[in-house]
Amino acid sequence: MYLIVALVFLLTVSTRCAEPVQISGDDNYKSQSQYLLTFAEFIDWPASSAKRNAQPTMTFCVLGHDPYGKSLDKAILGHLVGERRTAITRARRLADLGVCDVLFISSSEEKHELEILKKLQKQDVLTIGDTSNFAAHGGIIQFVWKQNHLGFLINVDAAERARLKINASLLALAQIVHDEPPKTASDNVR
Repeated sequence: MYLIVALVFLLTVSTRCAEPVQISGDDNYKSQSQYLLTFAEFIDWPASSAKRNAQPTMTFCVLGHDPYGKSLDKAILGHLVGERRTAITRARRLADLGVCDVLFISSSEEKHELEILKKLQKQDVLTIGDTSNFAAHGGIIQFVWKQNHLGFLINVDAAERARLKINASLLALAQIVHDEPPKTASDNVR
C-alpha cells in the first residue's frame, strides 16, 4: 500500500514538474512551488485547521521576499486540497499574513527565522523553508539540493507540535530530522 501511495506522490510531483529541475535562479523556486501543493495533499490536517476559516480554504502564504512570483499562483490556484479550495497570501511581516495553513518562510527572513518558528510552533501550520538550518531550528519541511536534485528534510518533532500527521509515503521520500538539541555549557568546552 505504501509503495502505491509513494508512486502516486512521485507521479503527482513529476506531472507538475514537467520541465527539468535546475539548480540555479528562478527554476529552483519554480520547482519548489510545484511541491507546495503536493506536500499539503499528503498531510492529515487537524479539524481546527478547516474550522478557523469561515469558508473551507487552504491558504498558502509567503513570508518575506517572494521568490515564486507567478509560478506559485500557477501551481496552487484552482486546485483543491481535500475539499478545500486554495488561496495565496503574501506579506513582509508575519502579523500581516492572517490565517495560513502552509507558510513558506523566505530566506530574506533568515535573521528572524528562529523567532518566527517559535511563534508558530504550537499552531497547525505547515512551515516550509530553504535556509540551511530551517528544519533544525524547528521548521517542518526544508528544501535541499543533493547531487543536482531537489530533495527535502522533514522535522518530525516540529510536525508533531503542529498536530500535523504526515503521510508515511511522504516521510519515506524525505530525510527525517529532529529538533536541534539546545546547547549546554559543556558543548562549548573543548
